[in-house]
Amino acid sequence: MRKTKRSNTTNHSRRKFIVGSAAAGGGLALGLSIPFGARSAAAQGAAADTEVNAWVVVKPDDTCVIRIARSEMGQGTHTGLAQLVAEELQCDWKKVALGPITPGQNLARKRVWRDMATGGSRGIRGSQDYVRQGGAAARMMLLQAAANQWNTPVGELTVANGIITHAASGRSTSYGKVAAAAAKLPAPDPKSITLKNPRDWKVAGKPMKRLDTANKLNGSKVYSIDLKLPDMLHAAIKASPVYGGKLKSYDESKIAGRTGVGGVVQVGDDAVAVVANTWWRAKSALDALPIVWDEGPGAKQSSATIAAHLREGLTSTSNVFADINDGNALQAIAGAAKKV
Repeated sequence: MRKTKRSNTTNHSRRKFIVGSAAAGGGLALGLSIPFGARSAAAQGAAADTEVNAWVVVKPDDTCVIRIARSEMGQGTHTGLAQLVAEELQCDWKKVALGPITPGQNLARKRVWRDMATGGSRGIRGSQDYVRQGGAAARMMLLQAAANQWNTPVGELTVANGIITHAASGRSTSYGKVAAAAAKLPAPDPKSITLKNPRDWKVAGKPMKRLDTANKLNGSKVYSIDLKLPDMLHAAIKASPVYGGKLKSYDESKIAGRTGVGGVVQVGDDAVAVVANTWWRAKSALDALPIVWDEGPGAKQSSATIAAHLREGLTSTSNVFADINDGNALQAIAGAAKKV
């Protein structure tokens, strides 16, 4: 088996690698921790383009950037969560944009966004309450900023589509105009937040145009594969085609001299990778690399043998479940009025 040494690459700093998401642009960056406690420097009014804040960013043009910690996997999680925040925020849905969050940012902010995992309906089901609180808290701070500016009780103000109105005096303003002042206010006590009754929803739960579609169609969406760093190398990896199999040998000489290919690297005892200066060159070389696998006993398995094993389990009387022996399933099935 022939092997090559791994190439040494530049150790880029985490600060350069983790690029901050959209800046507040002089507007409001609301960093609402759960509970709504200490906030970041940007949330307190400092101009920090790279600072990321928890749920809502209001720009001077009244655009509301809503931070989403869950992944969009095709089921509409991003738009659904943005609707929940926007409903409580009472902003203009036509001026809503999505903002990304990285795990590194979540860790740096003491996991303010909590769980970032997404599976099935968990994205919305597991976070709907606290993201709505984030939107509601942002609305309360914006209203309070306008009340302070006009020297009026906040209870006399109303808001719709991001426009704050004081009916008694006929004055109105927008979120973008009071954002900077609102950023300097303390976040409200979570106990003081009252969420809207779902019967009164105008945005959440409604069939809105999805926010995650356009950039996937026009090519502006940035994926992890788009990341490029100086002297960056790419790897394509191939694991044993059979579960439990091992890597026996490979012939690196067959791909020697290929343009951009740096070498072959064994990964553990069951995989091999080719490293090159582009992913396609790495993949093409890996496809051409002769590899011999020791597939082990798993090679004898097939759909037929697995099905037979499952059928055997239905009538087996020993070692069916480890450490579990509750009742008598076979006896219960035998005496059942209906069998499926």
